[in-house]
Amino acid sequence: MRITLSRLASFTPKLKELRIILDPKGATSKGAREYVERFYPNLKKSNPDLPILVRECSGVQPRLYARYGNGKEVSLSLANQAAPDIHKNLEAVGK
Repeated sequence: MRITLSRLASFTPKLKELRIILDPKGATSKGAREYVERFYPNLKKSNPDLPILVRECSGVQPRLYARYGNGKEVSLSLANQAAPDIHKNLEAVGK
């Protein structure tokens, strides 16, 4: 499946921060690592004012956190997900 980042450029202004937590070597983080390696530069380029943090920590389960301006925070598991699935999760939290 080919992934495009055209819709990522239109994240809601209510979204204040994205965090991706992953294990640098763990099998459950393979898709998250692939997504970051392939798409982080374009994601950041499309959203220069949005803090997008990628944190590596041994032994953690990969997760996506989205923080909104009203103080709400959403957390989604990225365990064993492929890059296209992670892309869909980012689109969902960015609406």
